[in-house]
Amino acid sequence: MALHELVDARRGEILNRWMEQVRGTLAPEAMSHLELVDHMPDFLAELLHALRHDHGGAPPIERETPASAVHGEHRLRLGFSLDAVVREYGALIDAIIATARNASHDPSTRELQVLFDFTVGGIARAVSEYTTQRDADLQRQANEHFAFVAHELRNPLSTAMSAFHTLRLLKMLPEDHRAAGALDRGLQRASELVDQSLANARIASGVDLRPVTTTLADLFQLVEGDVAAEADSKGVVLDTTVRDDASVQLDVRLIRSAIDNLLRNGVKHTSTGGSVVLRGGISEGRAVIEVEDGCGGVEPAEIEAAFAPFVRIDPKQPGFGLGLAIARQAVDAHGGTLRVQNLPGKGCVFVLSLPVAERSTQTAETASQIGTA
Repeated sequence: MALHELVDARRGEILNRWMEQVRGTLAPEAMSHLELVDHMPDFLAELLHALRHDHGGAPPIERETPASAVHGEHRLRLGFSLDAVVREYGALIDAIIATARNASHDPSTRELQVLFDFTVGGIARAVSEYTTQRDADLQRQANEHFAFVAHELRNPLSTAMSAFHTLRLLKMLPEDHRAAGALDRGLQRASELVDQSLANARIASGVDLRPVTTTLADLFQLVEGDVAAEADSKGVVLDTTVRDDASVQLDVRLIRSAIDNLLRNGVKHTSTGGSVVLRGGISEGRAVIEVEDGCGGVEPAEIEAAFAPFVRIDPKQPGFGLGLAIARQAVDAHGGTLRVQNLPGKGCVFVLSLPVAERSTQTAETASQIGTA
């Protein structure tokens, strides 16, 4: 009798032996039968197919084990340790070999090789899915905590800003006093960082897009208003151009945040008296938006590294290094692309290319509503 025939005939016995090893050791004694068995019968069926296929002398097949991937994720949800998941597959091998010996069957070297190779593949898939889902859960929890802290900071910060402006309106603060100006800038910067943190947490958490109907002209007007004061205070000119405009469907909050971060980045790295250009238009079914700064040019490798969160091109500049990361995540969420063109000795051009969705048949919110939310 071939090993695949024995496995096929004694699946129940193999699974019972496996459960005897697992229950109370790798899995809690009180765990229900369905939760304990999980996808092991499916994996055993995949293993049987591999043994049968190999015994027939057919060309080697790819060792695909989809059941183990699902099994790995389910074990994570049930609170299994990664070590327990790996040892479950070892217990299955032990159960198969013990069942074969009980039936006086001595598997061939080739059959054992297929058994071990396929099971190792199953372990790899289960571990990969387990760790991927675990890391995603940890990241999601971190984002939620980050967003909660940022949101809680927003209220007292808004109160402080309102109080400060009230004092100014009542002429209780000298306009030209250095401390008053520093306080004003500090409050504005803190507000920007909180908004950036909330935007980053929203994107990274995988929140569904909320597209609305807008135009590039309306979108540019919003972001220009956001950055104008910062550009004026540094003596940098903002130049905005729109060509071939049309209605588009975008999540305005995300794309506004992306452009806003690129513009602020440009203003930050452009010398006084320089300019930052925002231009865009609709081309070949895509909205193409460009932000050109006067940073003097940066090596492409340095820019790519700066797209990672908390990385700054110039460590001397203030900030958390979230701007480019937020921009890329916002564009990625739309299925678009964000690339950088280096202009040596002059600056950089950040190019956003976004698919233009067809207008929804449902009534969409307006961009102005989003801008004032």
